[in-house]
Amino acid sequence: MCQKGAGATCDGTCLKLSAADMVWWSNVFKTLGDPVRLQLLMQLAERAGDEAAVHELADVGVSPATISHHLKRLRCIGLIESRREGRLVYYRLGEGVRAALMQILHQRSQVGA
Repeated sequence: MCQKGAGATCDGTCLKLSAADMVWWSNVFKTLGDPVRLQLLMQLAERAGDEAAVHELADVGVSPATISHHLKRLRCIGLIESRREGRLVYYRLGEGVRAALMQILHQRSQVGA
């Protein structure tokens, strides 16, 4: 991927992905294509690194079991991390995910300006 930063023009080298990277990005886009998963990811992003248990993310309109399923999908592709403490599992964004989200959202706001 391009290391030139936001706003820099890419000479095309930033668009070259390995086959493994293409599969990974495809899975990321499929995973984030579900509105509930995207909403959960954004709720974790708003916490700026703080952890949350499933019951703290319950306002997305689905059951706690369904939330757990969605969080597992996000964890399996590396967008979030988890740790278990007794019966509770705590989730937080993966390393660098918040910064990447903020960059994407910032670029989106510039397109609409």
